[in-house]
Amino acid sequence: MGIILSKSHKVRFWYEDKKLTLKINRFRKNEKLPGVKIPKKIFISSDLEKITKNADLIIVASPFFNFRKTLLTLKKFKDLPPLLGIAKGIEKETLKLPSQIVEEVLGKILYAHLSGPGFAREIIRGKPVNEVIASENRPLSKRLKELFQIKPFQILTTTDLTGVQLAGALKNALAIGISLVEVASVNPENKKNRPKLIKLGVEEMIKIGKAMGAKEKTFLGPAGLGDLILTSSSPLSRNFQFGKNLYLNAQKMRKDIRKRKITVEGFDNAWALHKLGKKYKLDLPMVNEIYKLIYKKVSPKKTIKNLIELTE
Repeated sequence: MGIILSKSHKVRFWYEDKKLTLKINRFRKNEKLPGVKIPKKIFISSDLEKITKNADLIIVASPFFNFRKTLLTLKKFKDLPPLLGIAKGIEKETLKLPSQIVEEVLGKILYAHLSGPGFAREIIRGKPVNEVIASENRPLSKRLKELFQIKPFQILTTTDLTGVQLAGALKNALAIGISLVEVASVNPENKKNRPKLIKLGVEEMIKIGKAMGAKEKTFLGPAGLGDLILTSSSPLSRNFQFGKNLYLNAQKMRKDIRKRKITVEGFDNAWALHKLGKKYKLDLPMVNEIYKLIYKKVSPKKTIKNLIELTE
């Protein structure tokens, strides 16, 4: 899915699926955002050429496992405007961040990345949210901050593109483990484990970030700590729900996600982060426990025990 903003600030949506496009055009709603009507002034099409014509910004909003595919679809068009990515992830096969995939596929195009603690269905209803826009191009960051001067948003900007992208990927994976412990904590005493695991998670974020040239303060702000707290505690989070459902039926969840019946970005991210830990020779016990839960079929109960022991 892509979102395009033209110079007149008109918004266009692109969906690859033609049947879905017709359905959304007719009923002006998306089942992923129940109760939300899409205004008629928003143009919706599966014709990407119509969508990109005269655009001055492309927001790539596809799930991360389709990020490269979406860029390859865009590649056939010349003179593309700047891109803003919002998918949170690291490519499993290459261990590349979104900006690195953009450069590989599209060359030296202006790119920015938006991340932070917010859910679409809450933002669209006007709930205030702190988000971070990262770009190595300061004029682009300034322009995007001005563009997003709308009621729900409080926008921070940074040049730490690596840190913001890493934080989004890390919080997705870490939230799976934290939520797993949370839903299994019948004893109120065990609720104290969540803040300890969040603290440990941020420490692991910082380890990977430093190894890859990111700034420590990025992981202590909205894109890191803020997003991790929200994602690991809210039922609106897909990663939270995945952790919960792993506890209830791990075998089914592993099967469903491999068949892409559900979208949980922390699933792929746990693999990539485990590999990054090995690449940079880092001690990442929390990341490794979540990796073993998902990919090595370690039981949820054993994972919970191991994660709690890390906080003691």
